[in-house]
Amino acid sequence: MIRQTANSVPEERAASRRRRITSAVGTALVGKGSIFLVNAISVPIMVRYLGAVEYGLWATISTTIAMLVYLDIGIASTLTNLISESYAHDDREAAGRYFSTAFWMTSGVALALGLAGWLLWPHIDFAYLLDIRDPALVAEASHAVMAAGVLFLCGLPAGLAARALAGYQELHLANLFSAGGNMLALGAIVLAVMLHGSLALLVGVYAGAILLGSVACLLWVCVAAKPWLRPWPRRVELRLTGRIFSSGGQFFVIQIAGLVVFNSDNLVIAHFLSPGQVTPYNVTWKLANYMTAGQLLLAPAMWPAYSEAWARGDLQWIRKAYGRLRRFTAVTLAASAAVLGLFGQWLIRIWAGSAAAPPESLAWLMCAWMALLAVTTNQACLMAATGRVKRQAISSAVAAAANLALTLCWVRSLGLIGVLLGTVVSYVVFIVGVQMWEVHRILHPVKNEERETGRALPGPPAFPQTDGSTQ
Repeated sequence: MIRQTANSVPEERAASRRRRITSAVGTALVGKGSIFLVNAISVPIMVRYLGAVEYGLWATISTTIAMLVYLDIGIASTLTNLISESYAHDDREAAGRYFSTAFWMTSGVALALGLAGWLLWPHIDFAYLLDIRDPALVAEASHAVMAAGVLFLCGLPAGLAARALAGYQELHLANLFSAGGNMLALGAIVLAVMLHGSLALLVGVYAGAILLGSVACLLWVCVAAKPWLRPWPRRVELRLTGRIFSSGGQFFVIQIAGLVVFNSDNLVIAHFLSPGQVTPYNVTWKLANYMTAGQLLLAPAMWPAYSEAWARGDLQWIRKAYGRLRRFTAVTLAASAAVLGLFGQWLIRIWAGSAAAPPESLAWLMCAWMALLAVTTNQACLMAATGRVKRQAISSAVAAAANLALTLCWVRSLGLIGVLLGTVVSYVVFIVGVQMWEVHRILHPVKNEERETGRALPGPPAFPQTDGSTQ
């Protein structure tokens, strides 16, 4: 029998993480690639089919309703860390209790949001909110919002299956279901356009297809792949709700801040400028998102890997992995920013038509924003995985308030540029420095704690490394 050396266990775990990350990234190329494919095909179809005004309403409604996913009070983000912790302990029973409790908590949140929406619905003035003059279009927009809202709420608990798979570092499986939902959404959009469907129908079939992908993933996980995660009501533990709420509350603050940053711009533009002005802004944003494709592929896979490594005390692996990610980000951003800044207008004009072409200044500023977003995404991923989110929550809340204030101040005088400039300035002032400080503290915990307390303190918590077994 070959005896393992003391160093073989962390090396084997590092190799296992690399394999899982590689697998997750490989399938993310399919999952996220399907999103890019859907955008690449559907955006020009819908801009030409709906026109600038109705496409602007489509973009505004879809991004505004997407805000609902952030109203799960941080449960989904907390679940990823809790499942990673259970995986590190090889404790299926704990994982089942966590998932069941999170599932029914999220279902309760969705039900409460649905009830609130039903009560508020008669009092919402869509004509004023979306700056629409045509009564028929007002009715169409209200029906589209209703369809999207109901389907999104149904998707809140179903989406936890992907979070559980992420905690087990099996994100590649969730990516495949996501790809299936995205491709179904593309087919549904094309079919709806061929049948001359209304705006409400387009919104409904798109959101419904995405929901079917999430539900299929949930059923597969709970019935076939990981039956110990089946969310039986009897497995719900009230004492766990406190832990989930405690961590989830901080994630919730960050999510609400993200809601303001990522989902409010289209609504502000539609209200203060016009729905038609949403089209060049949204299409430019979609194209610029290709700059952050690396982060979209890597961040979901890195989060659970960081979390499991942190729980085991493998700080050396975290440092190496984070360093490689920063270098990769720098190279990809430099290349993609040059392409978008120089050829963005031309590409969008060919891709989605002249109505979607942005001012040149907006294209360059969008490059700067996406570069900033990619860097802060890397940092936020590491902070979330290691539970260092308190300062991030505070700074995110301040940045969101500043972003909204600056956007409302500049939108009338600077137009589309003012909307995006408010986002960039608030991030630079309130987010970047805080994140850099926290990341340094994570990567060099002993050095920083000694400086602050004057005595040596241990690094991240470590589990006994005996046999090197992993689930």
